[in-house]
Amino acid sequence: MKMIVMSKAVAISAALVVCGAFAAAVRADSPTPPPTKEAPEGFVSLFDGKTLDGWEGDPQFWSVENGCVTGRSSEEHKVPYSTFLVWKGKPVGDFTLLADFYIAPGGNSGIEYRAWKDESRDNGLNGYQADICPGDIMGILYGEALGEIIAWRGESAKFDADGNKTIKRFGDAQEIAKSIKMDSWNTYRVEARGNRFEEYINDVKTSELVDERPNAPKEGIFGLQIHPGPPSFFQYKNIFLKTY
Repeated sequence: MKMIVMSKAVAISAALVVCGAFAAAVRADSPTPPPTKEAPEGFVSLFDGKTLDGWEGDPQFWSVENGCVTGRSSEEHKVPYSTFLVWKGKPVGDFTLLADFYIAPGGNSGIEYRAWKDESRDNGLNGYQADICPGDIMGILYGEALGEIIAWRGESAKFDADGNKTIKRFGDAQEIAKSIKMDSWNTYRVEARGNRFEEYINDVKTSELVDERPNAPKEGIFGLQIHPGPPSFFQYKNIFLKTY
């Protein structure tokens, strides 16, 4: 089964959704980050709070500021295509990932998982993505080279073995959005068990998928995305991983 790679921006435009609808300007800094936490029992930390050791990405876009992984693009340093801060660990199958995050209005990021490297792009990845973009896109399940927008917020998607997709709704998108601070810090939880994936923000489920396609990745790495388009500013902290 051949999947067509489409940028998030193209898919969203086709759905008549503007990711940066909340605001045109990008703030220069974030609200006060949450305190540094110890890894919960059974988890390991993927970020030491001081350096980008264990990760690789373009230093013109990625740094550590105020104890946070920081992604930043500007008019002077534009992102030419979807690029990532790539975790250098071994591929992971079943897991729970926790990450605190903040994104300024107008920004566009996401957490890539079960991902593999795309050698056609510097620091490029393909895989599933827990989307981070203030507004209607926040909390959707996206797929780079796996189907673009797979499940909107409040949707449960399923691909059968032939690639046929069905959608069921488990919640109202706007009601779920009430649990998300669009202009402050939140916590993502991503869970992968076999071919089932669930995404939560602040412990409220935002989207889910069962993927029975033969090309569905059984394991992969992680990455933090910076998307092409308007200037972006976002931060991550307390990134913890538990494998099964």
